[in-house]
Amino acid sequence: MNPHAAPASRRLIEEWLPINELSVESLREKPFTAMPAPNYLHVWWARRPLIAARAAVAASLLDAGADQETFIAMLGTSPAVVGINDRLNDAKAAGIRLKNPYRDHPRAFYHNPTDREIQWLRDNLAADNADPLVLDITAGGGSIPFEAGRLGFRSHANDLNPVAALILRATCQWPQKYGRALLDAYDEISRRFQNRVAELVADIYPPEQQPEWMAEWNELYEAEIKNSRIAPAHRYAQTYLWAGAIECPSCGIAIPLSPNWRLSSSGIGLRLSPNPDSGQCDFHIVPTVREHSPGTIADAIPTCPACGASAPKGYISQEAQAGRYKHWLYAVVLRDQWQEFTQHGRPKAKLSSMLSFRLAKPDDDTTADVLKRLAAVQPQWDAAGILPDEILERANKTDTPIDYGMPSWRAMFSPRQQLAHGCCVQAFRELVDQDEAAGVLDDTRRAAWCYIALALDKLIARNNLLSVWDSSTDKVAGIFATHDFGMKWSHAEMAVTIRGLGLEWVLPETRKCLGELIAFSKRNAGGNDAIPATPPAESLSDTPSDVTDDSAHLLISIGDRSVDTIVFDPPYYDNVSYAELSDFYYVWLKRTAGYIHPEWFNSYLTDKGNEAIASPARFRNAAGSRNGAGSVKRQAYEDYVARMQRIFAECRRVVKDDGIVTLMFTHKSTDAWDALTMGIIDAGFRITATWPVKTESDISLHIRDRAAARSTILLVCRPKTAATAEDKSWDQVKQDIADRVRERLPALESYGLRPLDIYLASFGPALEVISNSWPIRRARAHPHRTGDAAFIVTPNDALQVARQEVFAARRRKISDRWAQNPGDPLTEFYILAQDSAGSARMPFDEANMAARCVGIDLTHTAARQIYAQRSGGGSGGDIELLTAQQRFARGYISEQAPTARSIDRVHTAIALAASRNVNGAIGWCRHQGFQDDPAFRGALEALLRIMKTGDPDRAPARTLWSEMYRETPPEPEGVQPELFAAALPEPI
Repeated sequence: MNPHAAPASRRLIEEWLPINELSVESLREKPFTAMPAPNYLHVWWARRPLIAARAAVAASLLDAGADQETFIAMLGTSPAVVGINDRLNDAKAAGIRLKNPYRDHPRAFYHNPTDREIQWLRDNLAADNADPLVLDITAGGGSIPFEAGRLGFRSHANDLNPVAALILRATCQWPQKYGRALLDAYDEISRRFQNRVAELVADIYPPEQQPEWMAEWNELYEAEIKNSRIAPAHRYAQTYLWAGAIECPSCGIAIPLSPNWRLSSSGIGLRLSPNPDSGQCDFHIVPTVREHSPGTIADAIPTCPACGASAPKGYISQEAQAGRYKHWLYAVVLRDQWQEFTQHGRPKAKLSSMLSFRLAKPDDDTTADVLKRLAAVQPQWDAAGILPDEILERANKTDTPIDYGMPSWRAMFSPRQQLAHGCCVQAFRELVDQDEAAGVLDDTRRAAWCYIALALDKLIARNNLLSVWDSSTDKVAGIFATHDFGMKWSHAEMAVTIRGLGLEWVLPETRKCLGELIAFSKRNAGGNDAIPATPPAESLSDTPSDVTDDSAHLLISIGDRSVDTIVFDPPYYDNVSYAELSDFYYVWLKRTAGYIHPEWFNSYLTDKGNEAIASPARFRNAAGSRNGAGSVKRQAYEDYVARMQRIFAECRRVVKDDGIVTLMFTHKSTDAWDALTMGIIDAGFRITATWPVKTESDISLHIRDRAAARSTILLVCRPKTAATAEDKSWDQVKQDIADRVRERLPALESYGLRPLDIYLASFGPALEVISNSWPIRRARAHPHRTGDAAFIVTPNDALQVARQEVFAARRRKISDRWAQNPGDPLTEFYILAQDSAGSARMPFDEANMAARCVGIDLTHTAARQIYAQRSGGGSGGDIELLTAQQRFARGYISEQAPTARSIDRVHTAIALAASRNVNGAIGWCRHQGFQDDPAFRGALEALLRIMKTGDPDRAPARTLWSEMYRETPPEPEGVQPELFAAALPEPI
C-alpha cells in the first residue's frame, strides 16, 4: 500500500442513504407482514433485511454523485412509503387501525432491478472496475450475496458453519445456476419422497373417528353420485399436546406441567381436577378463560394442583436426571376440512376448515408400539447412523436440555418423533440410492435433494420436545422462537403425514420458496409484479455466488487486494451462539444432505473453537475462571477482540487499497462496540461514515420486553493511510466527538429512532472521530483504571463521550423545564433510563455505564433503591427500573422520611395519589414545600413526558399534575391528538 497514494473517490454510502425509506421497508420484511424467500427457506439467526443489504451493496460501489432518486427507485421503494408509515404511527397512537395503507406500494424486496437499472449501476461505479467483486466474509443467511447477485455483481459468500454454507448454496448459488430445471427436479423428487414416507409411518398415528354429521355428509355425497355441490369432509388429528409430569414431593400426586392451560385464541382451555384414586389429574375442556385452571409451573418451580405445595428450585431437574420426568398426552388438536362451492357450482379455491379440541384417549398414545418398532429397526438404523446419537456438549445454550434429562440430540425427541423422523431419513437415502442406481443423480438433482433435506429441517424444528402449541395463533411454534434451547414444560407433536401439515406443509412451502428464489434471481423480469409460482423455463441468472466454508480469518480462495467491496454482518459479540444452535440442524443434515455431500458434513458437530463470538463457555475451565463470572466474561471479551482483529486483518489483506468495507452491526453493549472498533482500527481501517437503519420489529420474541436495539448500524470503513491519519490529544478528540455527535443528532432524531437507538446511533460518529486519531493517550489517568491502562484511550471512552452528548440533548427533548434544573444525579439517571428502556430489562453493566455519565454508581445503597435485579446478580445480570408504587411498597420511599432527591419526592407523591387519594398527596406536597419547588415540578413533568401507555404510575401522576397545577398534564413526546383532525386513510 502506498501511504501517499491519491485519495480514492467518495462512495455514495459515505455521503447519503435514504434512511427513512430503508427503515420502513426493512420492517415490512419482518414476520407477521410478509417474508422474502430467503427468510423462510431455513432458520438462520440475525438475518438482515434484503432491502438493507441491497442498499449497502449498491451504495458501497456507487460514486457519491450518483442520482439519489434513481437509487431509491432501484431499491424498489419511494419516499411515499415514509409518509404512509408516519400516518400509520399517528393512527396507532390514536387507536385507529388503517385499511390497506400500502396498497399502491408493493414491498421493495419484490422489485427485481431492471436491465436499465443494472446498466445505470455500472455506469455510476466509483471504481474503474466494470465487474466488481463483492465479498461477504461471514455470510450467514445470505441476504448480502443474494442481493449482490440480483444487482448483477459477482459475489463471494463465506461462512465457517456448514449449516450456513448449505443455506448459502440453496439461496444464492443453485437457484441462479440451475433455474427452472431445479424446480422440476424438486417437484418429481418431493412426490416420491412423500409417498414413501407415508408408507413407512402409516400405522404410527391412529386414525380419527369421524363425527356423525360428517358420516351423513359423506354418505350423501356417495348416494348422489358425487354431487357437484357436495364434497367429502374429513376430520383428522393434526397435533398432539403433551405435558411434562413429575410427582409432587408433598402429596405424591402427579403434577402435569404447563405455564397455562389455554388451548385456543378463542378462549378454550382446560380445567384440572386432581384424582386421588388414580394419583393423577383429570382434564376437562372449558370454553372460557375464567374457567381455566392456573398454570402449574413458573420460573421452573412447580405448584401442585392438589395440595397447593410448591417444589423447591431444582427439583424438576433432579427428577429428570433420575429418569422420573414423564410426558403425558393430554389433548388432541382436530381439524375438520371440506370443500365449499360458489353459487354457480364451482369449487372455491381453498378448502374450508375448522379447528377443535378433544381430550386424549388411551389409544392416541402409541408409545408402546413405537418403542417395539424402534427396537426392531435399531440394529439396522444404528449401523446406518439414521438417528442423531451425538452427545450434547455443555456450552452457552445447551446446559438447559442437559440439565433436564436430554444428554444427546436424539433425546430432544419423543419416541414417536424419533421413529417418524428416522423413517424420513430412511426414505431419503433409499430414493437417493435409487437415483444413483438409475444414473440420474446429476448436480441439479443433488441440489434438489438438498432442498428436501432443508424441508425436513423445517418439520423437525416444529416436532420436538421443545416446540410448543401457540394458543395465540393456533399453530405449533418452532424451537427457535427465541435464540436458545429454553426448557418447555409442555410440547406439541405434529403428525408427519397429515393433511396440510407435516410433509404436506413443509414440502410445498420449500417448493414455493425455491420458485421465488429462481424468479428473484432472473433480474430482467423487472418490476414489482408478484413473483410467479412457477418461474419461466429460461430463468437462469449469470451471477450465482461462489460459496466457501473457510474461517473468516483465513480465506484461502481469495487473493490479496482482489476485492472491490466487502459488505458483511459480523457475529454480534454474545448475542447468538450460532454453532451451538445450528447443531440442532447439523445432526440431521449430516444424515440427509450429508448423504449426498459428505465432504460438507464430515465433523462430529459444528466448529465452535473457531467461531468469532464472545463465548464464556470456552473459559469455564480455564485457569483464571475460578475468579468468578467477571473473569470468564473478561476472557470471552478479549477472545472476541482477538478474533475480530484477525477477521479485519484478513479484510485488509483481500480488499483493494481504494476499496470499501461496510459492516452491519446491532448490539446495545458498549463492550461489543469496543471490541468491534478495536478490530477495525488495529487492522488499519478508519471509519468514514455511519448510518442507522431500523431493522428489528418490536414483536420479535428475543426483543420483546427487553431494552434491545431495534436498529442496525452501517459502518463504512476505508484503509487508513498516512495522509488520512490525525495526531490529536484526547482533549481535542473529546471535543471533536462532542461536536460531531451534536452535528448528527438532528438527523438521527429525524429518522424516528427510539431513545435507545439514538444512543446507539451516536456511537457511529464517535467512532468515526476516534478511528482517525488512533492511538490516543490521556494526559491524566482514568479514575477507574490502574497502571499504564489508565492512560490508554479506548473506543469505550469515545462512546461515553457520545452518550453524554445524547444525554444533554435528551434532557432538552424531554422537558426544557427539567433540562434547566435536572436536579440530583439519581433523578437524572432514573429519568434518562426510563426514557431509554421504560419497563424493559437492561443489562446491569450497560445501565451502570450510563449512570457514571451523570456521576453515580448503581452499586451504592441509594441507587439500589430504584431498580430490581431480574436475572443473575451484579455484573452480567439484568435489572429493571421500579415504579413509584413498587418503591413505596418496598419501603424505599415514605411520606415520613422524604429525602433530598427529586425522584424520591415525586415518586412518594405519585404513590400516595395511587394508594390513597390525590388530595392527600397534594396536601403532603404542600406541607413539605414541594409543590413550588422547580426541581420537583421539573422531574414530575419529565416523567409524564416519558411514561408509556400502560405504566401504572401514569394515571396517578397525570391526576396529581392536573389537580396540583390546574393544567393539562404534559403529553409524551410525539403524541399530538390534533393531527387527527386531518383525513386519514380508511380505518377498519
